[in-house]
Amino acid sequence: MFVAVICLFKKGQVSTEYLVILAVVLVIALVVVYLVGGFAGLGAGSLETQSKSYWGSTSPFAIKVYKVAGTDMSLEMQNNDLDRLTITDITVDGTSVYSNVTGAAFTSGESKVLSGTLPAACGAAGTPYTYNNVVITYTKGPLTAIKQSGTKPLVGKCS
Repeated sequence: MFVAVICLFKKGQVSTEYLVILAVVLVIALVVVYLVGGFAGLGAGSLETQSKSYWGSTSPFAIKVYKVAGTDMSLEMQNNDLDRLTITDITVDGTSVYSNVTGAAFTSGESKVLSGTLPAACGAAGTPYTYNNVVITYTKGPLTAIKQSGTKPLVGKCS
C-alpha cells in the first residue's frame, strides 16, 4: 500500500512539471514571434476592419466604400434614412473635403460616390492613414445644417 501512494504522488508531480514546462515554452515562443514582427501589422488591419464595419452601418448616412489617393478622397455614401436627404458638406479633421451649396440629394436607400479634396497628400500607395472627426452636414426637408458625427475614424491605406 505504501508503494502505491508513492507511485500516485510521482505521477502527479510529473504531470505538473510537464504543464509548467509547456507554459514556459509557449511564453518564450510568443515573445520570439512578437520580437520578430509576427504581430506588427495585426493592429492596423484590425482598426481598418473596424472602421469599415462601423462606417458601413452608420445612419442616416453610411460610407460604404472610401478611397484616398494623393489629395483625392472618394466616398460612396448611402442614405439609410426613410426620407430624402441632401449632403451639403463633409469635413475630416476640421477641414472641409466636400462642399456643395445645392447639395447632393439622396432618396431613401440611394448610394452615390462623392469626391473631395484633402488639404495634404495621403502618401505612397499602401501607406496607412487615419482621419478623425468625420462630420457629415445634411438637410432633411426644412431642417438644415444637421450634423452626423462619427465615433470612429476613417482608417485605410492610400491607393
